[in-house]
Amino acid sequence: MEAFLIHILKSSVCLALFYLCYRMLLSKETVHRFNRLTLLGIMVLSFLLPFIEITLTKASEMSQPFLLLEEAMETVEVKRLDVLTETPKHFPWSALVFVVYASGILFFLLRHAWSMGRMLCLIRTCRKEKMEEGITLYIHQEKVAPFSWMKMIVLSEDDLKENGKAILTHERAHIHNRHSWDLLLAEVCIFFQWFNPAAWLLKQELQNIHEYEADEWVIENGIDAKTYQ
Repeated sequence: MEAFLIHILKSSVCLALFYLCYRMLLSKETVHRFNRLTLLGIMVLSFLLPFIEITLTKASEMSQPFLLLEEAMETVEVKRLDVLTETPKHFPWSALVFVVYASGILFFLLRHAWSMGRMLCLIRTCRKEKMEEGITLYIHQEKVAPFSWMKMIVLSEDDLKENGKAILTHERAHIHNRHSWDLLLAEVCIFFQWFNPAAWLLKQELQNIHEYEADEWVIENGIDAKTYQ
C-alpha cells in the first residue's frame, strides 16, 4: 500500500513538472496537433516514469526529493514496527491516507458514471438519424447545448434549423479527430490524481485544443469565418 501511494505521489510530481514546462514553452504555440500529442504524452509518461529505476552512485538533484520521500516512508514504517513491538495500539496513518485517496477515486468514478447515465437518458428522448461514417445524430426538441461523444452527435431542433451545417461540421471534427478518446484518457488521469491541480488544468488545456482543432476543420470545410464566429 505504501509503495502504491509513493508511486502515485511520484506520478503527480512528474505530471505537475511536465505540465509546468508545457505552459512555459508550448502553450502559446498554434500547432494544435503537436500540443495535443504533447499533453497526451505527458499523461502517459507521468504514469510510466516512476516505474523506471536508475541506480546512481550519487543522487542527482532531480532524484533527491524522491529518495528523501522513500527514506521518510521507510522511516515511518520502521517506527511503526517499533511501536507495534512496544504497544499494540497505534494510529494507522498510511491506511487512513489510502482510504481518503480511494474514496476520492470512488467519488469521481461515480460522478463520471452519473454523467454518462444522464447522457444516455437524454439521447433516449431524442429523434435519431443515421449519418455517414457510422455517425448517429440525436435531435432533441428542447434547448440543449450541442455536443458529441464517440460516434454520437446531440443537438436541439432549433440549432439544427438555424446553424445546422456549421454545428454538425464542428462536432464531426471532434469525432474525426477522436477527441472523445483524449478526454477518456484525461478522465482516467483525474481518477488517479484527483488531488493534483495539474491533472484538472491539463484536461482543460486539452479541451481548448480540441475546440481550436474543430474550428480549423470548420473553416477548412468552407464555412464562412465571419458567419461561424
